[in-house]
Amino acid sequence: MILLSLLASALLGQAAPTGCVQPDAAMLALPLQEFDQTPAGWRSLDAEGCEAVGAEAIARYREVNRDMLANEDIGTLIWHEGQLRAAAGQTDEAITLMLEGRNGESEATQPYVDATVAFLRRDREALLAARERLLDLPVPDYFAVAAERYRVNYPDLPPLVWPLNLDKVDGFIACFDRPYRDAYNCDPEGNAP
Repeated sequence: MILLSLLASALLGQAAPTGCVQPDAAMLALPLQEFDQTPAGWRSLDAEGCEAVGAEAIARYREVNRDMLANEDIGTLIWHEGQLRAAAGQTDEAITLMLEGRNGESEATQPYVDATVAFLRRDREALLAARERLLDLPVPDYFAVAAERYRVNYPDLPPLVWPLNLDKVDGFIACFDRPYRDAYNCDPEGNAP
C-alpha cells in the first residue's frame, strides 16, 4: 500500500494539461477489470488533450501490478496504452507498444493491429492490404454465441459484426489524413468523428 501511495504521488506530480483528471492510488489499486473496462479506471482519464495522462496511468498500473497480471492482461493494457499514446500524438511510442503485443494477438486481431500501425505510419497501401486480410478471415464457430452473449450483456451498444474492427479500419481509410483520435471515431459513410 505504501508503494502504491508513493507511485501515485509521483504520478500526480507529473505535469499535465490543465483540467486533466489525475490517477490516484485507489485507481492504481483497482482490480484489472475495473481499471481497464469501467469509468473508475483509466477511461475516466481519456478526455481530449489528456490522453498522455491516461497512457501514463496504464503504464504505472502495469508496473505496480506486474506480479498479478497474466500475459494476455498485459497485452490488453499495452494495446490501450498504445491507443492513448496515438491519440496524444506520441506516434513512435504508440507503434512500439502496438507491435510489442502483436504476436500475442489472435489471428483475428493481427490484421487490425497491422491496419492501425499502417495508419499511424501513413502507409495507405499497407492499410488497404491489412483490410483485405481482415476481410479474408473466416467467421469462427464460436462467434454467433459470443455475439449473442454480447448483445444480452450490452443491449445499448451496437451488435458485434464479423470481422471485428472493420468499422475502425474503414474509418482509418476514410479519414486517412486526420489525427488518430478523429480517424478512430470516423464514420466511413459520413467521414466525421
